Amino acid sequence: MAWTRRSESVAALRSSPDLVDLATDDLAHAIQGADCIVLGMPIGSMRSIVDKFGDLPQTASGEPVVVTDVGSVKGSVVRDLAPLVADRGGIFLGSHPMAGSEKKGIEYADATLFQKAAVILTPRNSADEERPELARLRDFWQGLGAVVSVMSPDRHDTLVGGISHLPHLVAAALVRSVLGSHPDSAVLAGGGFRDCTRIAGGPEDMWAEILLENAQAVSAQLSQLLDQLAQWQSVLTALDREQLLVFLSEARRLREALPISGVGGRAETF
Repeated sequence: MAWTRRSESVAALRSSPDLVDLATDDLAHAIQGADCIVLGMPIGSMRSIVDKFGDLPQTASGEPVVVTDVGSVKGSVVRDLAPLVADRGGIFLGSHPMAGSEKKGIEYADATLFQKAAVILTPRNSADEERPELARLRDFWQGLGAVVSVMSPDRHDTLVGGISHLPHLVAAALVRSVLGSHPDSAVLAGGGFRDCTRIAGGPEDMWAEILLENAQAVSAQLSQLLDQLAQWQSVLTALDREQLLVFLSEARRLREALPISGVGGRAETF
């Protein structure tokens, strides 16, 4: 069952039966009898949606309903939503599938989206790590083909701030720096520039929210990057070929250590 607040989106989902079994703009109807509720919306909208939930009765097997999300920031989301969901009789366990693209809309749906993609689960504390609902959530994502890991919300935000949020900021800054200064160079841009800046095409309202929600971690990562860039600038100013080779060799070695594809190999959406 899929819920969306926009009637045109409901119509689009209903005309695409391969995507969902049922679609509605009635939130109460959508969550009725659910074992698991997935919040697939911008972080700033999640609380207002959960606020509209009524009591969440236990599942048919007598367990609490699991509410999860697909947001890119976890610390603030878990702190905000976990007590809210608990008040309604459910349990909130954060999820972050590292999969998607800079595109949005039903027309970009991909049935293989989570195949071999990394999904991070972020229980609030050690007690939540031991709950059977976490195992249920792990089974849900693994059933979609994902490779699941578990870590604290704060650890998640630190790591994802570096591998996801900072790259988007850097891509946006690179576009502004190069094309803002030399717009006529756009027609000459090849694969290198396009690959480096692809994610800058993501929706700015969503990414502004992500960067602000994880500002502390991103700012710390940005400081490290600025130190790195200062070292590169110093090497170029000195025309130090040997040190430049060292930097480039180290970067190539670290890049080659990334998985060839699969786990973590897709760009994230939220």
